[in-house]
Amino acid sequence: MNLLTSDRPCFETDRFIVLLLSPSDSRRLMESLLQDKLLAACIPWLSDKTREGVLHEAFGIGLQAAAGLVKVWSIISRERQIQIGAMLVRKSREGLDIEALVASRYWDHDVVDEASEPLMDWLEENGGIVESIPRVLH
Repeated sequence: MNLLTSDRPCFETDRFIVLLLSPSDSRRLMESLLQDKLLAACIPWLSDKTREGVLHEAFGIGLQAAAGLVKVWSIISRERQIQIGAMLVRKSREGLDIEALVASRYWDHDVVDEASEPLMDWLEENGGIVESIPRVLH
């Protein structure tokens, strides 16, 4: 499936595309990202960092996305046309909780600042309360 040919919200920056994922696409992306051992080590809510634990957590995120409890946005490298990260958006008492997960090989590429800006603007314009930049989990 080509993620870029959907009618879901999509934002482009100079280097990235940020796209809202379906629940099944959310699960698949999380399966991939959470298997990055360096990234997984930084995620406090990922208690079981084994392959089985990662798949279980990714499945749970897919279920949460299907239930509308979390929205998963893919961060796609425009140059390479691959998914390199995700933004997870959940409602909280304060407004929205936004977590950024970026594959460890891209940690030094300033992904979150650039990719989060259009998403944060969109969330504010569409009724979300955004008070701070996303929490980066690495």
